[in-house]
Amino acid sequence: MTKTDLPALPSPGSRALRNSKQEKYCRLRAALQPRAQAYREAGWNDRSDAGAYSHACRLEHRPGVKDRIAYLSRQAEDLIAVKRERIEAQLWAITEGNIQDFFETYETVKRDHTGQPEHDEKGLLLTETRVRPKLLTDLSPDLAKLIEDVQVDNRGRLIPRLYSKERANKELRAMLNLGAKSDASDVSKLSDQELISTLAQQAKELGIDIKLDYTFHLPKKDEDSG
Repeated sequence: MTKTDLPALPSPGSRALRNSKQEKYCRLRAALQPRAQAYREAGWNDRSDAGAYSHACRLEHRPGVKDRIAYLSRQAEDLIAVKRERIEAQLWAITEGNIQDFFETYETVKRDHTGQPEHDEKGLLLTETRVRPKLLTDLSPDLAKLIEDVQVDNRGRLIPRLYSKERANKELRAMLNLGAKSDASDVSKLSDQELISTLAQQAKELGIDIKLDYTFHLPKKDEDSG
């Protein structure tokens, strides 16, 4: 058997625990339920919050339980990531949508103001090109998802109303954190005391023994002024 033929080993925590209470507890904890609350909801009785929390902590130290919570948490994060990708893709589609995709041109008989067909000099019917909305059943699923609502015109035709590009753009910028102000600290905004404190802490972390105070800010005294 070659290395590629070896059976894939299951990831730690990928299998459900045999103990139903422990399995339920792991699922509750993966859903960010507090320890004491998850411990009680899983089926254990403990009136004391401190007691329930203590028992839950000991339970989570068990290898099987710990691995199961970690695995379920990763699965939840993956699901959130997938949903986020779908939402982002939909918002991009809305912002890039083209209203022309929902209409089509067609040839029809040209009529006068009384509704009568018009003819040319040879007596042949005149035609003209007009625009009409496509049938909803003819739209692709991707285009149909861009329609928020439909309105009926005076001819009984369904006119699609697309999702707002402006709203989609705002939601997309918020999701991608575009245009957000940077929260990075600016040394120029620190006061003298804050700057000296920061430098002193950095010097301490580097093991450098230096004296930092306000004396370097003060002007040198004139020796003659004594």
